[in-house]
Amino acid sequence: MITIYGKDLCPWCDRAREICEQYGLQYEYKSLDDRFDGESNKTSLREMAVKDNIQVKTVPQIWWNNNYVGGFQQLANEIENTRNFGQEKI
Repeated sequence: MITIYGKDLCPWCDRAREICEQYGLQYEYKSLDDRFDGESNKTSLREMAVKDNIQVKTVPQIWWNNNYVGGFQQLANEIENTRNFGQEKI
């Protein structure tokens, strides 16, 4: 499962969701701008960042099977470099 933290009106966040859909990968999108869940998503993102010892400066921030991937380009690279277009666990 891929977890994408992003914001509204972010073209890279949209592209991250699109590439997951293109390859039929299951993903969960957590909007940091969401009116109802935004604050809990921000808290969740902070917890993930602390666990993986990263600083969050941009979105999207992406994890795949609880392993930190990075942003959109790193996700695209991971999909291309993983057998069966990301179907194997990393």
